[in-house]
Amino acid sequence: MGEIQEFETLPQHQHVYYKITSGSIAFSVKGDGHAVVGLAKKPGDKCEYWIVIGDNQCWLERDGAHKSYLCNISNIFSYDVYGSFWISWHSAFLKFGKTSDGVPVISKKISAKNIQYVTFFTYATRGRLLWKLYVPPKLPKLVLKEVKKGGMEWIKRSNPLPDGAFIGGYERELLYIMRAFNHENRALTPGKFLPSDSLGYIQWLEQEKRADFEVLCGYNCIWVPACDRQIPVGAIEGGHLQNKDYKYYVGRAFEDGYLIPGKVMATHYHPVCYITYNGRKIAKKNYEILVDPEISLRTNRYLITHMENLAENRPKADSDDAYLLALRDNDDDEDTSESEQESE
Repeated sequence: MGEIQEFETLPQHQHVYYKITSGSIAFSVKGDGHAVVGLAKKPGDKCEYWIVIGDNQCWLERDGAHKSYLCNISNIFSYDVYGSFWISWHSAFLKFGKTSDGVPVISKKISAKNIQYVTFFTYATRGRLLWKLYVPPKLPKLVLKEVKKGGMEWIKRSNPLPDGAFIGGYERELLYIMRAFNHENRALTPGKFLPSDSLGYIQWLEQEKRADFEVLCGYNCIWVPACDRQIPVGAIEGGHLQNKDYKYYVGRAFEDGYLIPGKVMATHYHPVCYITYNGRKIAKKNYEILVDPEISLRTNRYLITHMENLAENRPKADSDDAYLLALRDNDDDEDTSESEQESE
């Protein structure tokens, strides 16, 4: 909780500045004279804006001379009863109003930035004012701690789910990432787990259901946008073919408004993420892939799964981007329609 600071202002008194980093304040005031709230970038600086509250009117001043947004409001200010007000100056707008209704009396687009200090004083040369300022609490600076746990691991399915089961998407409910062997035991394949069905779903030549599977657990990972055969360094391995010639990675893609986990193989014949939805196998060229950030951000490169015919033109990467664009080969895009048969 914050605290209430009570003080008074008299003509010719030295101004006291309060640091307010929230971009808004709430205060109450009463007394004999016009009340003024000044907004400044630094203590002691000339105020960027002044809000003046009089007996039956209020207005905005800039540089102490230019008066604008004069509003006539009866009984806005009182000698013996505190009136409560608020001011906000974020999102490039300065707004002022009465706390009782929350409707701004003054609303003006402003150019001044980095306003962090407010001061209160009596307008002109007469009057004594009593104030109550509602000061927000001081929040301690957060110290970021290094993540030493939370590495990704595959854990045998249990009921309920293992601790730390990683949420991978949603399809009318939260989806989790699982993996299981296909019915021929030819491939260990990642897929989706629907808690309401208590079944996992993987994609082979068609959708297969599995009751015996492993669940991906942990939290030290991120989703990275990818397409075609772009496999970031540090991509989470989700399985492999029986002879381990090809690896599967954990991916996910949108379909019909849902975000569905699946498998990424990224071979010449399958530069896609395969997901299962409504019993169908669907290939997605644009998808996200799960990555270990400590590895990927350290290397800042993509794996190239096929090194033949690399493109000569390498696109320039944005220096602010955590991931560089992948090198592309000169092959034409492959047909990844639903009717395409996998080569496994």
